[in-house]
Amino acid sequence: MRTLFCFIVAFLLAADVNADPSRYPSRLVGAANVELQPLFAWWTFASPATNQPRNLTEMDTNNLAAVSNLWLLLPPRPLLDWSDIKVGEDKITVVGSMWKIDATIEPAPMMFSRQIIYLRNPPVKEIQGFKLARAAVAELQSAQGGDVAAELLWESNIQAEAAAPQAPNFQQDMVTTVGNLNEVHDRTQTRDRKLTKVKNYLATFPNPQVYWLDHFALRTGEAIDGIEVYDLGTAPGLTY
Repeated sequence: MRTLFCFIVAFLLAADVNADPSRYPSRLVGAANVELQPLFAWWTFASPATNQPRNLTEMDTNNLAAVSNLWLLLPPRPLLDWSDIKVGEDKITVVGSMWKIDATIEPAPMMFSRQIIYLRNPPVKEIQGFKLARAAVAELQSAQGGDVAAELLWESNIQAEAAAPQAPNFQQDMVTTVGNLNEVHDRTQTRDRKLTKVKNYLATFPNPQVYWLDHFALRTGEAIDGIEVYDLGTAPGLTY
């Protein structure tokens, strides 16, 4: 178990933990390097949920007319063939090297469609890290529960021994009991630090209990049996 926890902690330290769709800005698609940062910047500006009037007008961004007016003021959008793809792990089917997913596709802010697609270069590294972390939380919490109970027991023993200082071997028993308590306490503190690290990693995902893919992907124009193919591109920490 210790080996598993050490591996998970090392994995998380090496992982990219920015879990919004504007992560992994550099992708390799085929032989082409694609820089997505201009799209991320445009998307943030265009998103009514996060956009402020920016001294343009005092518009209510929850109002459709206001949103339409805002779109007219936007700069030209880069990378038109890239969309934000969202899907939960229960809607993912592995098909060879691709995933077949029942996804929500957002080609622009506030524009959604539901579609079954193939995803080339799926985020296998990311989902592996998520599942490892999710399993680690369950294991760590289970072990922590046992040690917390042991801590309470040793504290109770110390109180009982302190109430009877004339008992035979009082000093030796007290030293042993305090040593056991300190050992358990050190263990729980170490485990708390590991739990915090793993939980912080999971908190960067849309749902720490269920893996959700939320990334920009390229609409390739290809289709397999009438099903469109999108490409996530490759990036360290995401796909390998």
